[in-house]
Amino acid sequence: MERYKGFLISGSAVPTFAARFDWYSQGTILRPARLGAVVEIKRIKGGIFNSKEAAEEHGLQLCKDWIDSGLDALPTKAL
Repeated sequence: MERYKGFLISGSAVPTFAARFDWYSQGTILRPARLGAVVEIKRIKGGIFNSKEAAEEHGLQLCKDWIDSGLDALPTKAL
């Protein structure tokens, strides 16, 4: 998990065993809430990769791209 433009982002690799051992990339975007809590605001599913590390890196990039694109559908109500 890392900080990016005031958000916490995480890239993860989700195993898939359909035909062989591959990994789906997934990005998760969180933001701080009241009293030290953290709220998940977006989860993005990406493509399939041969390595766990590549899937994790892609998940982080998905998060950065989503944040940079203008935060589509970001809740505006303070939590």
